[in-house]
Amino acid sequence: MLYQNDILLDPKNKIYFGIQNTFNAETLIDCKKTSFVWTQSPHSLCLALNKKYFELALKNPNILGIIAPTQAVISLQDRPKLGLIVAQKADELFYYIHNQGIHLENSETVTSENEALGDQSIYVARTASIDPTVVLGKNIWIGDNVVIQSGCTVLDHSVIKRNSVLYPNVTVGTEGFFSKYIMGKKQHIKHYGGVEIGENCILHAGTNISRSVNFQENTTIANNVHVGIQTNIGHDCQIGSDSDISAKVLLAGRVKVGQHCWIGAGATVSNALSIGDYARIMIGATVISDVPEQTTVSGNFARDHKKNLKQHLRSERL
Repeated sequence: MLYQNDILLDPKNKIYFGIQNTFNAETLIDCKKTSFVWTQSPHSLCLALNKKYFELALKNPNILGIIAPTQAVISLQDRPKLGLIVAQKADELFYYIHNQGIHLENSETVTSENEALGDQSIYVARTASIDPTVVLGKNIWIGDNVVIQSGCTVLDHSVIKRNSVLYPNVTVGTEGFFSKYIMGKKQHIKHYGGVEIGENCILHAGTNISRSVNFQENTTIANNVHVGIQTNIGHDCQIGSDSDISAKVLLAGRVKVGQHCWIGAGATVSNALSIGDYARIMIGATVISDVPEQTTVSGNFARDHKKNLKQHLRSERL
């Protein structure tokens, strides 16, 4: 894979990215796609910029290869055949490889766990109601009793399961905001994955859901989730079942929201955070750290809501 298209053999690349060592090249050849360290897709190559992510990659059997800087590398003793590239500019190298679309030459050998559709296929159940103004991309699956109202756009590799409703001007499967400087040029990081929306979900007007960055992976909305007007859900977010996300919420990329959560209007959640089951994020909160399950947070920056409330009441008495 990496050697076949000369990404690593090119002397200019080796110098620019500061490639210091390569281990188990035979395993790297078997990597079929780029992914995050927690991927559930086999034959993956990932980026590990620190020891925490390197350890996660080591424990994930779906990871066959890692790109990492020297300071992130820990022993390969538990996985002695794991492929490894050590590079000074590890993140640039990884996203350079990602943007090459390495999965394209191997896609016939990678098994998708999604609904099996050809690249050009559109399946719409007979009981679905799709407004004539709706734009549909390729590789789309729309289930029974789905309603998609005027002005919506459902782009490539999207699944919408039964009884879900998209109100006007919802966009599903857009490219998310994700850029990196690669070889001195600011570049958009390409999105190759899709979106999966579960059963009995409601997406209110103007909502946007960005597709996954990674091939054959999804931004996922589980069953019975309601999303308010003009909310933005970033790439690779995972929303648990029975959660409510109010109007004009912003979830940055890779946010994981548990089951039965409530996120108040105008709240912002920073990237790659986890919101535990039954957690509550109050109106207008700015969340920059994980929220444990059954916890309520508020404020900018968000912290325990009772502490915020007591502080507010004390200030009111002054």
